[in-house]
Amino acid sequence: MRLLPEARNGRFFAVLLLLIVVSLAYLGGVHWWFVAPHLAISEQMDDLRDQQLRFRAIVAERPELEKRLAEVRNFEQNNLAFLAQSDANAASADLLQRLKSAVSQHVPQEQTNRCQILSNQTYSGGKPELYQRVTIQVRMRCDMEQLAAILYELESGKPYLFADQLMIYKQNYGYVPPGQKKQQQSALDVRFNLTGYLRQRGAEK
Repeated sequence: MRLLPEARNGRFFAVLLLLIVVSLAYLGGVHWWFVAPHLAISEQMDDLRDQQLRFRAIVAERPELEKRLAEVRNFEQNNLAFLAQSDANAASADLLQRLKSAVSQHVPQEQTNRCQILSNQTYSGGKPELYQRVTIQVRMRCDMEQLAAILYELESGKPYLFADQLMIYKQNYGYVPPGQKKQQQSALDVRFNLTGYLRQRGAEK
């Protein structure tokens, strides 16, 4: 009975043990200290090259982007949908002037007592919107036919104006002395908000 392996088997185990020792030595003394850092650096360099290519592509597109941005700015400057003023107070005065102009255009001189602006005031309430809103609250006395023409004139032109919160009541006016057969005159008591927008960003929602 043999207690020791043959010489050939001994050499095989010796070579196997040597390979194991060399592998452990490589992993412990070479790979983690020299190879792994170089691999990490190589990976970082590949990422940097990819980023550089993306940045070059973006830089190459810059002239076209600047051209489009200039076109957008030019469009915004020439956009007649907005009020021309940059100040809310001046814009409110402009809204009132546009309303007076519409009234004078659609109401004959001899009927001004039947369609006129009774009062107006600036309104600053409401929810924030994308662009800064300018609103005046208007009270008028007017007949329906003339009122419809005035509101259509305001809302169909430029800048874009909006008449909302419209309330209409029938109203009698004018003094009739007792005993006279002359009847009181009647017209519509009209209240609404007239709104336009400045070419400025509104408050954040």
